[in-house]
Amino acid sequence: MSLVVDEHREYLADAARLGAYRRALNAVVTPGSVGLDLASGTGILGLLACQAGAARIYALESNDIAGLAERLAAENGFGDRIITIQEWSTRAKLPERVDFIVTDLAGRFGFEVGLLELVDDARKRFLKPGGVLIPSSVTLFIAPVTCAEARGHVDFWTQPLHGLSFAAAHEIAQSTGYPRHLTTSDLLAAPATLASANLCETTTTLSGRAEFTIERASRLDGLGGWFSATLAPGVELTNAPGHPSRINRRNVFFPLQDVVDVERGDGVSVSMFIRPELLVVRWHVEIRHNNELIHTTDTSTFSGMLLSPQSKARTQPEFRPTLSAAGQARRTVVNMCDGGHSVAEIEREVLKRHADVVRSEAEAAVFVAEVVTRYAR
Repeated sequence: MSLVVDEHREYLADAARLGAYRRALNAVVTPGSVGLDLASGTGILGLLACQAGAARIYALESNDIAGLAERLAAENGFGDRIITIQEWSTRAKLPERVDFIVTDLAGRFGFEVGLLELVDDARKRFLKPGGVLIPSSVTLFIAPVTCAEARGHVDFWTQPLHGLSFAAAHEIAQSTGYPRHLTTSDLLAAPATLASANLCETTTTLSGRAEFTIERASRLDGLGGWFSATLAPGVELTNAPGHPSRINRRNVFFPLQDVVDVERGDGVSVSMFIRPELLVVRWHVEIRHNNELIHTTDTSTFSGMLLSPQSKARTQPEFRPTLSAAGQARRTVVNMCDGGHSVAEIEREVLKRHADVVRSEAEAAVFVAEVVTRYAR
């Protein structure tokens, strides 16, 4: 079984998630309305919209699961009402504007899989004036947490292995967000709202501050984060720890630079800045005991990115790039996608010109397919 299909099995098995979307679509969709299922996957949200009375759904999906979605639409009797389009949503065109857009792009912390930027583009280009977004807003929450398992993964890099040091990886580990299923017992203080985004408006950054008072003595390992999205009036989607309708989606853990033992009444101040389109989060944490500063963390997921000196050098404005051998082979494929050459002809030409890149007919077929399936039409 394709692991992509199994991933979507988990989505479909999440009764809380599908139940919330069904209620939202039943509240929004009117007979004859036209909708867009953005990043549609198996097309489940479009299917629910058709059940709610939609006359037509455009299902936008960039990956090959679009083919399965098309088959599922026909299998369920909606093949004539769901139009599947396999394309990146920012490059796609629709023949008409829609009455509503529905998507499940919220990640563990509400934004990681393109919710803000992709919905913003779709809203501007595809939604009718006065049309409805599902979800219409997303709110981010944080809390100080104890999470020994995640902390162990961070500090793994401080211990020598077989007499060898891996300490250089520790800074990267300290500056990484980790997916975790948090529970209410992990929280050391009441959660606070960090920031909210109205998806009917353009949002390029998210930021906020929060103050916490530690409720019990424990080991403070880092910050936990999660989201709540408004699907329709009275219909919320959330992965909040302990929520009775929590969906089966993990939270995110942002570590402190060091573990801190805290006492009841200690104060924790947090400020966080997020660039959603870059997937960059910066968190600044200060901890006080009896009003005395005992710990400061100031880091960002930018510091956790695996960028070699060579890769960094290639991104500098003054760098003058030239194509590698593989780049030249890719250029050959792109240039031959002119409507006059078959795939077989392109494969033979790539093998002939770029034997240092592809060494067999099989390798040439894979190489050409990677380019053609992504860039050709």
